[in-house]
Amino acid sequence: MANNQKKAELERTVSAGMQGSPQLRREEKRRFLGFFRERVLQAVTFEQLRSSVGKNAMEEAIRDDRADELVIHSKASSQTMPFIKQAQQKGLDFTLTSNPNFHGGTAAVVVAAEAIDVAKVLAEEANDV
Repeated sequence: MANNQKKAELERTVSAGMQGSPQLRREEKRRFLGFFRERVLQAVTFEQLRSSVGKNAMEEAIRDDRADELVIHSKASSQTMPFIKQAQQKGLDFTLTSNPNFHGGTAAVVVAAEAIDVAKVLAEEANDV
């Protein structure tokens, strides 16, 4: 019995070494540029980023006192320059990311330092249709 437990533990250790440690809600993090949904203050898609509604939502989220970081998909970097300037003026960190595993069309995300209660972000509305 103890021998089987050691073997199972060894298999988990080898698997973690080869594949990395298991991640919780991996798909959720891929959708929100590497962050869990409960930290997302606002997220917009590439299409929403071209609209005044999307731009206004991002500007408002950056002004929010709970905002901690602005995360931008590298393909949206030129469109988000005004947000980067606004984030710098407020003293927020910003990150450009280009992970090919991201999905859902999210172009930019404003995240909080800890879990927050936001009913729905714009990027979620776009996928409800």
